[in-house]
Amino acid sequence: MGLILITLVWLAYSGIQESKTYYVTVDELQEMSDAYDRRYRVAGNVAVGSIRRSERRVEFQLEQNGKLLQVVYTGTEPLPDTLQDRAEAIAHGRYQRDGIFHAETVQAKCASKYEAAPMAAGAGEEAGSAY
Repeated sequence: MGLILITLVWLAYSGIQESKTYYVTVDELQEMSDAYDRRYRVAGNVAVGSIRRSERRVEFQLEQNGKLLQVVYTGTEPLPDTLQDRAEAIAHGRYQRDGIFHAETVQAKCASKYEAAPMAAGAGEEAGSAY
């Protein structure tokens, strides 16, 4: 009975350790000396012109505060259509010793979809001239 209990406790502990995911910025991840082999969520903007698609993988760079992080996605799920230049993206995966972030999942939102619409010429002036 004791052996079964010890085994269950060990399985629960190792499962929790494996499922832990730390949220870090590109800067923080690149500055950490012991960042390897842990699960991370890293957010940034997709660098312009960095998306390279092939049959089994997608490579792109996340950019934040002038720093770039190479990301490789080889997952089975298709990437979102919103993964485009300048889109905000979050990659979930592991940072490897080769300096590449190997993503298991990627989330993205369209950069232009959330921008404010430009104001029409003179629209702000009319409202102010009524007083």
